[in-house]
Amino acid sequence: MSEKLTREQKLYNLSYLIKLASAAVDETQPPEPTEEIDFNYIYRVCKAHDIANTVFYTVEKLQSKPEEKLLKKWRDERNKGVHRNMIQSMEADALKETFNENGIDFMPVKGFPVCALYPKPDYRYMGDLDYLIRPEDLQKAGALIKNMGYMPDHIGQFHHDEYIKPPLMVLELHHSMVKASSQFSDYYKGFLDKGKNIGGHEYKMSDEDLYIFLIVHLFKHYEESGTGIRSFMDMYLVNKKMLPKLNHEYIDAELEKLGLTEFCEFIYRISSKWFVDGNVDKFSEEEIYILTSGAYGSARHKYENRIKGKKKSKAILERIFPPVSWMKDTYPILKKSMLFLPFTYVHRMVFKSIKNRKKIKDELHTFKETKS
Repeated sequence: MSEKLTREQKLYNLSYLIKLASAAVDETQPPEPTEEIDFNYIYRVCKAHDIANTVFYTVEKLQSKPEEKLLKKWRDERNKGVHRNMIQSMEADALKETFNENGIDFMPVKGFPVCALYPKPDYRYMGDLDYLIRPEDLQKAGALIKNMGYMPDHIGQFHHDEYIKPPLMVLELHHSMVKASSQFSDYYKGFLDKGKNIGGHEYKMSDEDLYIFLIVHLFKHYEESGTGIRSFMDMYLVNKKMLPKLNHEYIDAELEKLGLTEFCEFIYRISSKWFVDGNVDKFSEEEIYILTSGAYGSARHKYENRIKGKKKSKAILERIFPPVSWMKDTYPILKKSMLFLPFTYVHRMVFKSIKNRKKIKDELHTFKETKS
């Protein structure tokens, strides 16, 4: 965040940024900037929200463009986006072929279907490739992708195994759509079988189930540490291009079952306010929370949300000794025997204190500043 800008100036620039993003996804001519617009600040916010490549398509249409040095940096982000999309597309084709040839049922999830709604696939930054496969196929799939040049990064934690392939590929093999400790874990048990086989071993979730999962995934990020502009661009396009054709009775019933009806209405209201009405002259506190979250939330929002509605002593105790369900997600050995629980708590405290000193310091500072 630019130190020289006041809060009001930052909000004014964020308002203009939403207009640029809206013009990008709708492929319209953006409004020209006023003298108060600080493109360096807007660029930094775009980077934080993973929409720099998207917004450049609009910026290059302006008569009053940013200075050449910044414009070049911004153009490089767009070019990186094009390159990233090309590599990811080729890797996706190779993975599809590998899974089909080796009898592994799979379902592309998360970013894949949403990218197709943008004017061009590279408009939408996608950090990784995500596939849902059967739990019993994780080891076999892992061996196959290692042969494709992928290296294990995080294995056996939470609901997916993560692999990396330099320079930019990140692959997540999910054995579940959500963590075991999630309030939605029962709903998503055996979800692969709910999808439709579209040839070979590839499955596709229905558009209705995709819509519901996008809400579930967005809720998870929003509640934990926040979510940013890109998520609301996604939902704007989903609501515009998909929602009118969907079975609303089914969606409404499932969202009611999941307790997400009000949250879905909130998402619809904000995305419509920004990208349909263009009503961005004033922002509510909820909107400011989104605008200051970055693409995947912020550490400060995460710490504040952990404390919210709790006594500080209880919140600190929960940070030192997380729920057993969370520990099972993090330490798979606990699924075999709970006798290891004391040792995993000790390991976590020692490991965290060594590896994440700055994060712990920042979190303690937030605890002090926040009212319980």
